[in-house]
Amino acid sequence: MTDHAEIAGSATAQRVTRVGEPSQETAGPHDPPDHPVRDHPVRDHRASESTVGGPAVAMTSVGSSAQRVAVIGSGVSGLVAAHLLRDVTDVTLYEADDRLGGHAHTHQVVDPDGTELSIDTGFIVHNDRAYPILTRLFAELGVRRYATEMSMSIVDAESGVSYVGGRGLGGVFAQPHRSVDPRFLSMLLEIKRFHICARRELAAGHAGSEVAGRSLARFLDELDFSARFRRQFMIPLVSCVWSSGGDRALDYPARYLFEFLDNHGMLSVGGSPQWYTVEGGSGRYVGLIAAKIDTIRTSTPVRSIVRAHDHVDVVDASGHTDTFDRVVVATHPDQALAMLADATPRERDVLSSIEYSDNEVVLHTDSSLLPRSRRARGAWNLEVGTEGAPRVTYWMNRLQGLRGTRDYLVSLNSADRVDPSTVIAQMNYSHPLYSTRSVAAQRQLDSLATDRFVLAGAYHGWGFHEDGARSGVAAATRFGAQW
Repeated sequence: MTDHAEIAGSATAQRVTRVGEPSQETAGPHDPPDHPVRDHPVRDHRASESTVGGPAVAMTSVGSSAQRVAVIGSGVSGLVAAHLLRDVTDVTLYEADDRLGGHAHTHQVVDPDGTELSIDTGFIVHNDRAYPILTRLFAELGVRRYATEMSMSIVDAESGVSYVGGRGLGGVFAQPHRSVDPRFLSMLLEIKRFHICARRELAAGHAGSEVAGRSLARFLDELDFSARFRRQFMIPLVSCVWSSGGDRALDYPARYLFEFLDNHGMLSVGGSPQWYTVEGGSGRYVGLIAAKIDTIRTSTPVRSIVRAHDHVDVVDASGHTDTFDRVVVATHPDQALAMLADATPRERDVLSSIEYSDNEVVLHTDSSLLPRSRRARGAWNLEVGTEGAPRVTYWMNRLQGLRGTRDYLVSLNSADRVDPSTVIAQMNYSHPLYSTRSVAAQRQLDSLATDRFVLAGAYHGWGFHEDGARSGVAAATRFGAQW
C-alpha cells in the first residue's frame, strides 16, 4: 500500500464500476489506475537498443550491445527487479494476466453520491519500521501516502465474545459486560503472557535447533495456553494475517512467527508503528514503474524456460521463443517449477516444499458481514467458529479513509454470505503457507540462483509485499543493478 503519483506521457484507461450498476469486474481482472491499456501483447518504447545505459554487466551479450533480461511475473517482486534492472540491461517483462501488479490491485468505483473511489483488494497497508524497501521505493517514485489504522476485531460466534484490538480499552471492552467476565479477563492476561513468552523465546536464540523448528501448537501446549486463548486470539491472529484456515494456523513454526510479530510491533500491547496506505491505491506505483520498463508483454503466459551455458530461452504459450542472457522468475514456486523444462532434482525438492492457499476475495457493500455493533468493528474483522477457511472482512472505509455513502468491504472466503447484488468485483489471491518443511526449503532458495537464473517472490520471506520487494532487489543486484 503506498502512495500515488501521476504517470506522465502514458495513455490511461480505467474501468470504473458504479455502485448499484452491474459490475464488469466480476468478469475478470482489470488494469489498476494509471496502468496503460495494452491493445497488443508487446509494448516497446525504446528509441534503440543502444539507449540502455548503466554499468556494464559481466556477461556475454546476445545480438545486442546491452544484456537482455527476461523478468517473468509482474507482482511486486518482478516489478521491483525490472525497475532496477532497466538501468543496466534491456528488460522484457512477461505477465500471464491482462494487468500488471499481482496483489497491488486497485479498483475504481463510483459511489452513489458521485465520489470516485480507488479501492485496493490485495496490498493495502505498510509502515516504515517493517517495510523499509517499499518506503524507499515509494519515496523515489514520488508516491504519496497517508496514515491509517490497523485495528482487528474478533467475533467468536460460539461464545458471543466480541472485541477489538488496537482501539484502546473502548475496543477491548466493546461489550461492556466483558469487563466483569472472568473468562474474558483471563484470556486478556494470557495475551500479555504470550507476548512475554514469545519475546523470551526470541531472546534465547535457538535458531537451527529442534526448539526453533517446533510448531506454534507445540509451543502453546508446552506453556499450557488455554483453548479459549487459542480460539479467541491466537488462531484469529494467524488466520487473519496470513489468510490461512484455522486448521493450519497452529502449524506455523513458532519462532518464525514470533520474528514476524516482533518485526511488526505485535508482541506488545502498545508501541505499534504508524501504518500508512497509498493515496489513490497501490496501482499508482505499478503504473509509475511500468511507464519506464523497456518491453512489457501482458496476456503472455510463459510455457517453458530452457537454460543453456550462455543464454536462456523463454517460450511463451503461443510457442514463440525469445533468447535472453538472464532470467528472473518472479512467480509462485509451483508456477516457477512448471516453467523450468530442465529443473534439477534439488530445484524440484525445494520449490515443491512451499505450499500456497487459495483465497476467494470479494469487493462488495454488504454491511451484514461486519460485526453488528459499530463499537466492535475494526479495520480487520474476523469471525471465529466457521469451518475451514477464515471469515475475514476488511473495512476499506477505515483502512483507506474512503468517504463514500456506503461501507466498502473486502471479504475472504465469504462469497456465499455476500448479497450478490452488492458485489463489485471477485478475485482469487494465493498466499504462502508456512510449516517447518516450507521454512527449511525457504532457507535453500538463494542457493538455487546462478549467473543466468534467479528466483524472486514474497515466499522468500514472510509472504508480504515488503518480502516481495526485498527479493526483487536481491534478484536485480545479483544481475548487476545497484540501489
